[in-house]
Amino acid sequence: MDQHFNSRYGELLAENGLCFLVETFTESGSSTILFDAGLTSEVVLHNARHLGVDLHEVEAVVLSHGHPDHFGGINGVLGAIGHPTPVVVHPDAFDPRMIVTPHTTLPMINIGLTREGIRASGGQPMEARGSVPLGPGLRTSGEMRTTADFEFEAPAGRLCVHADGRVEADDIEDHQVLGIDVEGHGLIVIDPCGHRGVVSSVEHMRALTGTEKVYGVLGGFHTGHPGISAGRIENTAKALAAYEPQLIAPMHCSGFPLKKAVADLAPEAFALITAGTVLTIGDVPADTRTWQ
Repeated sequence: MDQHFNSRYGELLAENGLCFLVETFTESGSSTILFDAGLTSEVVLHNARHLGVDLHEVEAVVLSHGHPDHFGGINGVLGAIGHPTPVVVHPDAFDPRMIVTPHTTLPMINIGLTREGIRASGGQPMEARGSVPLGPGLRTSGEMRTTADFEFEAPAGRLCVHADGRVEADDIEDHQVLGIDVEGHGLIVIDPCGHRGVVSSVEHMRALTGTEKVYGVLGGFHTGHPGISAGRIENTAKALAAYEPQLIAPMHCSGFPLKKAVADLAPEAFALITAGTVLTIGDVPADTRTWQ
């Protein structure tokens, strides 16, 4: 696992957003996708240049949900890819959403995500509520439900305006994760923001793929926000450790208490992943990677 402090990468940038370059390989070929597009395209493109990533090789982009720290760079990234590109996204990601609290109102937090903007940048929205296969062993989750009892949360202050004008509490139905089934190793689940609960996401992908063995779980686990109970953090760490994976990497919105809990319970699996980290799992031919 190479990380950002490897000097050969040069000076990388970080921000409160996520963007994963995912490459899968078989004997007959490979697939390259981007999962989420960061908060700004400037940071994504800067890091791609320093990592030696050829974005022209990207075959599809998947957006996990309609929050700006995950879609913010989409139009600039599509422009850099430079060819017509499918953008897999849940249709509800485009519905206007806002956050209302006693002290502030954040209207239209997803105003920067539009079908027109995606098309103008060279993308083609591929709207789907269900799971979408992206390549050998690689697929989106589609809509999910929270199944672990300790992961239910009330959408306090979150509102969504539907196409028919209804205003409802925003349950973030558009949130989806990515599953990678690596032959001989097991299932890797990338959950960018944990809005369904990371344990519920893992269980969903185990059922969807038919693969019981979990090799790794990484992403934002949504356990670092105000109001998240110590009990939820403890139960999340215990449940993740119980899979006995090789990798648990809480990032983004996971918070320090969850990171410490995972590190205490599963020290061999715990990884602190930062901007520019490169993970290689399985036998990957180095000369076929889009990064150098």
